[in-house]
Amino acid sequence: MNFGYTPAMHRIDRKWTDLAAGYQAIQSLITQLTTEFGRAVWVGHKQLQRRELTEWQLKRRVFLALMVIALLSIIALFLASFYFRDVACVIVYWAVLVLIILITLAVAGRQYIRELVTGKPVQQPVKGLELDLEGRWWQSLSPQELTVEKVGKRREMDFLALLARSLPDLYSTRLLSNSDVLLLGPTGIWILKVEHWSGTVVKQEGTWKGIQTVRDKLGRKRPDEKILGSSPDDQWLQVKNEVVRTIEEKLAERAWTLSLVQGGVVFSHPKVNLDKERIRDITASYGLPKAWIERILRAPLVDGFTLELQLEILDALIGGGDEQSVSARDEAERLYQQAVEELRLSVAKMVK
Repeated sequence: MNFGYTPAMHRIDRKWTDLAAGYQAIQSLITQLTTEFGRAVWVGHKQLQRRELTEWQLKRRVFLALMVIALLSIIALFLASFYFRDVACVIVYWAVLVLIILITLAVAGRQYIRELVTGKPVQQPVKGLELDLEGRWWQSLSPQELTVEKVGKRREMDFLALLARSLPDLYSTRLLSNSDVLLLGPTGIWILKVEHWSGTVVKQEGTWKGIQTVRDKLGRKRPDEKILGSSPDDQWLQVKNEVVRTIEEKLAERAWTLSLVQGGVVFSHPKVNLDKERIRDITASYGLPKAWIERILRAPLVDGFTLELQLEILDALIGGGDEQSVSARDEAERLYQQAVEELRLSVAKMVK
């Protein structure tokens, strides 16, 4: 029983809280589920395999018996035509007709006949539970909306989609606010500010500018420079300081993780050109999406920075208390009860 879960980066919707408790619960419930149903599922699979083998053997015996009866009938008709020569033509006619019918049936049902003759069910090793309860839990935590209604959010969603395709399930991510992406994984705590600017981007005298090539009324190309309204590097630094302060206040015993906070600005537009010679006095690292992904994957692994600890930090940063928030621990319990009912039905069908 597989629920189609494919290991990939975990995306977590903003509404979920109690992530660490939910993860602990799902691990405990997996053990409980295996204890309760492991033996029953194993026995059910064995009985199902024996039943399939018995049914195949019965069908094969019936088929072979019918084949023998058909051949004996044809032989009997030909022998009768030899002894009863006055009606031999009629008997031969019926014998040939029966033979044609049998050949036609054999051609039409050759696949079925091949299965009866050589399609003996293979006795597969029984592996116990094939139910990925943890995978189902992670799927339920991911955002359900697949389309982006607001164009302003497209930059974050496109970048999140790229992260999901590029990073393994050792990483978890969620949107913080506006265009801030929080990514946690074995290489640390990554805060990524996403900007969707196009054209040539520069920063001079503390001001971000965008330069586009336009044509005048005579069709001549000329650069058009405009000041970009936001300062993503300063905004990233502000978000980083807020994250650090939150961890210090809520997880004082985890203060060693403060050194793991890193990241910078992601310029996600496919037609952006970063003029590094003219980007000066920047307060955060910056780069294109693929460069950031390579940097994340190349970063050294951090000893002791477990998935459970990452979820604790994520819980602290989320805050909770929102009326629309949902407990990931309660979701684990719900999925467990759902799995119990499905396993009961599955076992009942196998042993009926």
